[in-house]
Amino acid sequence: MGRSDTLSPALKKAQEHGIDLTLLYERLSWTPTERIQKNLQMLDFAIELRKAGEKHRGQSQRREPAEGTS
Repeated sequence: MGRSDTLSPALKKAQEHGIDLTLLYERLSWTPTERIQKNLQMLDFAIELRKAGEKHRGQSQRREPAEGTS
């Protein structure tokens, strides 16, 4: 009996629509500490991307507010 035999109807439907459930199962196997560590790594990566973008655009450029905000 494989994992697909025990899936809920919602998960079966997601799988039929091409959702890769292996990533879901992988992440659910992580401990809370591992999840925090992975999230911190992604945060560090996002910060580095932002810095690189700012450097590429030039740090003297003023950030424009998003449309609809003041």
